[in-house]
Amino acid sequence: MQKKIIEIIMSIETSCDDTSIAILRNGIVISQITHSQTENHSKFGGVIPELAARLHSKNIFNLIDLTIKDAGITLNDLNSIVVTEGPGLINTLQVGFLVAKNLAYALNIKCYKVNHLIGHAFSPFINESKEIIPIKAVVLIVSGGHTILAIKRNHQFEIIGSTRDDAIGEVYDKVGKLVDLEYPGGPIIDQIAYENGNRNFLNAPITNLEKFDFSYSGLKSWVLNHRYENKGELLSSFQNVAIEQLIIKVNKAIKKYDLKYLIIGGGVSANRYLRKRIRGIKNIYSFLPKKIYAVDNAAMIGNVYFKSKKNIKEVLITDDVKPNLLMEI
Repeated sequence: MQKKIIEIIMSIETSCDDTSIAILRNGIVISQITHSQTENHSKFGGVIPELAARLHSKNIFNLIDLTIKDAGITLNDLNSIVVTEGPGLINTLQVGFLVAKNLAYALNIKCYKVNHLIGHAFSPFINESKEIIPIKAVVLIVSGGHTILAIKRNHQFEIIGSTRDDAIGEVYDKVGKLVDLEYPGGPIIDQIAYENGNRNFLNAPITNLEKFDFSYSGLKSWVLNHRYENKGELLSSFQNVAIEQLIIKVNKAIKKYDLKYLIIGGGVSANRYLRKRIRGIKNIYSFLPKKIYAVDNAAMIGNVYFKSKKNIKEVLITDDVKPNLLMEI
């Protein structure tokens, strides 16, 4: 009887303001510890890149130690290290990248780099068999930095639409700031809109650009012009049409490309109203990440190593991060 091969990897994610370390054994997450910097940035109303990088540098080695201990292994048990290459903030990406590259060198193991967006695209399949991943699907990535619609064919992604201005998560935070909510505004707006039935009380306009692109700057301006209205009704109206724009484009892509599978990733995929609207789309199978894996996390980076070898590349000594990396492979 052939002995089962055990492969243990560490993954590192520092693309923005969360320092996240995970350990995966044969594709299953056995430990993940994430340090959130939200409290540090909230008083500024958004992420300060220099501060984020300093906090990553301060916390990353302690988090690696804690995650290793939590997994019940040692550094010498690692077969590989996987790290985010981009996109993201250049100085925060570099913290994780340099640590991963040098730690792998010290341990005499290989280091691999992963596209952060590809990580989100495979995040619904963390701790699942790769056999359930659809060969062809519409992919929607919705986060603080990205609003992207793509078509997945095997291990390749073709972007067919993206935001022309603000990403949806970004506009949630900006709208929250306009109406004096704490940062980050997204989860607070979701709760307030939920309590108000997610209705479009104020007839907020729904942006519907040609083809598959998105735009949220007009909706942000609309909120600015109506910010003295009833806050609950205003934010319910905002969320109603912000999500509706996503649903319109998803339906359009499903119809045009004649696909029955939909994959969603990114922090905004945790939004309750978006999940409700997705469940309401008929004749499709949708895959959404567990909420712990919706936001930026190291498990989704390590997960790509096991789910899609074609979407990882070995890190060379001369390699550096790519803050403007695209999703297309």
